[in-house]
Amino acid sequence: MTRGLGVLVVLPVLAMLVAAGPVAGAAPEAPVTRCALRDRTLDEVSGLAVTPSGPAVVNDSGNATVVYTLAPNCSVASTRQVGVTGRDVEDLARSDGTLWLADIGDNDRRRSNIALIRLPVRGGPTVLRLTYPDGSHDAETLLLPADGRPVIVTKDLGGRSGIYATDVPPTAAATTPLHRVGELDVPLSSTEGGPLGPFGRGLFTGGALSADGRVAAVRTYTDAWLYPVTGGTADDVVAGLRAAPVGVPLPGEPQGEAVAFTADGTLLSAGEAGDSGGTASLRAVPGAAGLVGRAPQTATPAPGSPESGDPPSGPPVVVAEVVVGAVVVLGVLGGVALAVRARRRSGRSRR
Repeated sequence: MTRGLGVLVVLPVLAMLVAAGPVAGAAPEAPVTRCALRDRTLDEVSGLAVTPSGPAVVNDSGNATVVYTLAPNCSVASTRQVGVTGRDVEDLARSDGTLWLADIGDNDRRRSNIALIRLPVRGGPTVLRLTYPDGSHDAETLLLPADGRPVIVTKDLGGRSGIYATDVPPTAAATTPLHRVGELDVPLSSTEGGPLGPFGRGLFTGGALSADGRVAAVRTYTDAWLYPVTGGTADDVVAGLRAAPVGVPLPGEPQGEAVAFTADGTLLSAGEAGDSGGTASLRAVPGAAGLVGRAPQTATPAPGSPESGDPPSGPPVVVAEVVVGAVVVLGVLGGVALAVRARRRSGRSRR
């Protein structure tokens, strides 16, 4: 390959790698396994929240809508029947002592509305229905700030998912409309694990806010991505998601779908056992919340996103796929350059 051609191709590839990478800083600790989820009723854990009685989890579609509180060894310490049946509960949050079950899953994208199930410490549940402005979406991530306005991140193929929020706290009186308020790109990752190999690194499967509301975690099957949040509103959460995140690798989980913070900033993760027949675990990354700075640097809105003011420019592309494609192009161009040089040498030898 000629030097000029190599520079012209390699520089854009390096630029993409730099732009796609997470914030550099102190490396997070490796996840520590606290205990294994051996109880078969916990085979499809999709949501996790921390309560005074211990970690609480919920299962997703096809299971009874029940909140399970775990003992220190991950056995089931207590169960609470919710009283209503969710269609596909995919996340769990806790705010002011109240549990919120996110009935937002929609693998086939057929639901006309989704729901949050509000479960107070005492008393029965309240179903709060929400609707998207642009058709059905599959989602597994709920972030619930102090102002009671939910932020939902969809689970979209292609490395870019929608961020939706309500203008007001939802009520049971009527279906509350969601608004598309941004997009969230999956950062580049090489963490191994999950049920889908490299594709699992590009799908958002759960979320949580830290106890003080200053850090938002959005996870994939293989990593948690931590964003700084400056206030207690949905607008603050959305603004934080525009910052460059801190990456916390969560390798080796069969099907990681749940994440939560303890009061001291430890990040907890859990998930399903997966189709491999393995055993899922409750794992912890101490001090994870402390890795995130308190002042987010707002990133440039993505072209075609609502906040950019630009018209959509085409289908989203996974950053990793772009890099792989660039490397393939680099290889092809290199082969062409070598072939040209060989032909020139052959011509000179004949002369």
